[in-house]
Amino acid sequence: MGAIVILQQMEEHEWGFRLPRIGEEVHDRLEQGIDWLYENAERAVVIFRKLVRDYPEHCDAYHHLAMALDRAGQEEEAFEIRERAVKLALQFFPAHFSMKRDRLQWGLVENRPFLRLYQAYGWHLRKRGNLEAALAVCENLLSLNPNDNQGVRAMVTGCYFGLKQPARVLAVCRRYRQDAMEHVVYGRALALFQLGKAKEAGKAVSMAVKFYPLIAAELLKERHRKPKEADAQYVTLGSPQQAYLYWADDGRFWMETPGATDFLRSHLPAK
Repeated sequence: MGAIVILQQMEEHEWGFRLPRIGEEVHDRLEQGIDWLYENAERAVVIFRKLVRDYPEHCDAYHHLAMALDRAGQEEEAFEIRERAVKLALQFFPAHFSMKRDRLQWGLVENRPFLRLYQAYGWHLRKRGNLEAALAVCENLLSLNPNDNQGVRAMVTGCYFGLKQPARVLAVCRRYRQDAMEHVVYGRALALFQLGKAKEAGKAVSMAVKFYPLIAAELLKERHRKPKEADAQYVTLGSPQQAYLYWADDGRFWMETPGATDFLRSHLPAK
């Protein structure tokens, strides 16, 4: 088993996955399953199940199997698949590999299947309310891939809000201070408000509204209707899709913070 997955050191503290058995024919089988994913999830499940049975080192096959199971309404098994796949992959990390010191950069294409799988596992831990475990996964991901090409910082801010740690939300915002990601922009405003820093919060929320006015509008709605494109693979910046998804992720933190929605409303531009 150890010979089929190789985590190879590229240079000091830089690592990359090497999967010698995953060739063109295996990639073709994966693509076939992906083609069926949104048309016939049950058929995709069959293809991905055989792939992970034949190639248990194939993180991408596990990731897509879990996605197909979710679409087929089998969410519990999908979570179990993610958990099993992550544990299996981590077994192949050398004993001297450090989550704090070593890197699995997104820029190396071979690393992306594991990083995607690990992120999905963390997201579903958060969805199940296991915030401490989800946060541990997210912090590992930000350490392994500091540039955060995946947007893991969005999950981190949500976990910290859920754990009632606004100061740590601000620490994430400072780390990505030039970032325009909605969870960071609106998260900074809410965290400052929760900490009683009204002046700074006012500036931050005005900037958030300027960047993404539809998110402010969504947060202030009494009823939230899911846009047709909400389940699309990619999110368009400034769209109703983005606004709805932010509300679905983090809207409750605004609702649960006394005075936060009134504060947001007071910073909307005059009509």
